[in-house]
Amino acid sequence: LGRRGGVAMSLLVEGVALTPSGRPVLAPEELELRMIERVDVEFGDKRAGNMRGGLQGREADKYVAGVALVTSHRLIWLDQARTPGTEGLSCSVHLSRVIEAAPVPLKMFGSRTRRLRLALRRGIVGPNDAGGALVLAFRGENPDAFTAAVADALAKKTWLAEPP
Repeated sequence: LGRRGGVAMSLLVEGVALTPSGRPVLAPEELELRMIERVDVEFGDKRAGNMRGGLQGREADKYVAGVALVTSHRLIWLDQARTPGTEGLSCSVHLSRVIEAAPVPLKMFGSRTRRLRLALRRGIVGPNDAGGALVLAFRGENPDAFTAAVADALAKKTWLAEPP
């Protein structure tokens, strides 16, 4: 775990503004592509022992059992356990920050939970943003269509297009 001037560095993500009905507020040119329920967000690399991450000041919290959405611009995780009228731990990562996205291979005798690992650039959310690995753990339905939508959005780079 990195330190900068005595301050612990973590993988930081951005908050998400929600509508009164609990949907994420999208930019005018941003399109929702795919959604999947029962998704946990895991930060860092278990083998390296650097498992800190999340919203600034909420890095020790557990990001579990949420809904993941991929849009043309962002990966969004909605906190299903949040208090109504609040964002809770809902968070997002802009796709321009993703260096690489790849499924985590299943181990023969390990967990059957399928995961998608995203390598993220550092320093995007602030000076103490260490970047690193963000892993989506899919606890429900088959994530193949969702991971394909993430790969497609990353390949198209819609966020680079000039608005009309």
